[in-house]
Amino acid sequence: MIESTMKMTSLFKGVATTAVLLLISILIASTTATAAASAADDRAPARQRPCNPEAYLAQHEESFTMSSLTNNNENTLSSSAPAAPTPPPPPNRILVGGEDVGPEAPACLDGSPYGFYWQPSQTNSTKWTVQIQGGGWCYDEVDCLCRASTRLGSSHAQPDYSRCQCLNPNPDGSIDLDCNCLYLPYSDGASFSGYRPLPHPVPGNATAQIWFRGIKNLDAVMQFAVDHGLNSATEFVVTGGSAGGLSTFLHADRVAQRVRQVAPSAKVHAAPVVGYFLDHDNFKHTTGYPGGPNTPQWSTPGTGANYTMWMKYIYGMQNLTFGADGGLTAACHAKYPDQPHLCFMSPHMNVFINTPFFVFNGKYDAWQLGNEFQSGWTTKAEQLGVLQYGKDFMAQFAAVQSQSKNGAFITSCICHGCYFPALKLHNKTAYQHYADWYYGKTTGAGSIHIDTRTPNGDNTITDMGRCSKWPGNPSALAHKF
Repeated sequence: MIESTMKMTSLFKGVATTAVLLLISILIASTTATAAASAADDRAPARQRPCNPEAYLAQHEESFTMSSLTNNNENTLSSSAPAAPTPPPPPNRILVGGEDVGPEAPACLDGSPYGFYWQPSQTNSTKWTVQIQGGGWCYDEVDCLCRASTRLGSSHAQPDYSRCQCLNPNPDGSIDLDCNCLYLPYSDGASFSGYRPLPHPVPGNATAQIWFRGIKNLDAVMQFAVDHGLNSATEFVVTGGSAGGLSTFLHADRVAQRVRQVAPSAKVHAAPVVGYFLDHDNFKHTTGYPGGPNTPQWSTPGTGANYTMWMKYIYGMQNLTFGADGGLTAACHAKYPDQPHLCFMSPHMNVFINTPFFVFNGKYDAWQLGNEFQSGWTTKAEQLGVLQYGKDFMAQFAAVQSQSKNGAFITSCICHGCYFPALKLHNKTAYQHYADWYYGKTTGAGSIHIDTRTPNGDNTITDMGRCSKWPGNPSALAHKF
């Protein structure tokens, strides 16, 4: 069993420095915990939301699975005979840090050590993948406290073993199943971006506290990679789905910089999966007020804030910054000095990414329609709004298309756990287009593949049942624009 706690002594600068850091942190925490997100009275809850951990996981854990990311069916039996029982795989979890180690140590929301999974190559491959888990975000302190009681916020609730899916393509569009693979569970609620050295209070709960160490979790994993052969890497892919897709956008350059410090000739690419979340209002234009953060009204689609307001609050709550301890890009901050939370959103920050990336996404993303647009598209007005959402997606996606180093596969399937190995455009699957881009067979506009049709390919895509049903004839509505 691989079960270890890495000591963060290399990160600390001695007792005196730590004391100064703690003093500064105490002063900051005593003045405001969320100044950039909201005024102090916004954080005072009118009434607390109940926490049901099982319901929380059902709402936030991602619907896509390993089968969504690979076109190699490893579970198919070669005969109809019953499969022989197989022993459980050996544990492959690594534990690092914990709140008791120090103020710069990695930690989950509940203060437990951060846990990740290491799957080394079985063939001495020099290919690497970092796969980042998704799972939405926690939109205020009460939400984060609930998340801290689940496997999305505590290593105590995580299993000892997990697979990791390589995303290093072969030239034919299949995926190389053997690489050095690091799977990063999502334990911070802010796409691995926040950092506060001290535990953070929960309004209305005098005994509760939560830890925000997302960027420290990411950095600890990369240090582990350096210590376990990263210097021999020739290829490195950073990928993740949903909130992990946003993590991929946010941290591709940070990861690439760490790789090139020890493997300067390695080829580094990013592949964000369904992580392009729009800066967009909801259908009813609700704001989450007068309740505000830490009330049921705030985070409930239909009465809650819009996605941009949620991300702005997270930005302040988790202390997202642009320095060495920050998960955001300094160049983006220079463009948006008065709205720095926009740098936590892929449509605004992607132009500052130097690492080449290939986007897998849907313009009618099912999670976005339910949680950003906040509509079930049952009425004609909502259906017209969904069609407009697709147009808005393409308008905000233009920034990606303007950069010749990038590639993309944008489906019209209404999905979030999209089965990209089966989705096709221009007679090739998404992964074949990804491989063509990866190996330089296509460049510029030739690497951008967009389904221009209305939802579900004008209702012609079945996609093994993974496209959510769209009522009626979408083309009949589309002419109204």
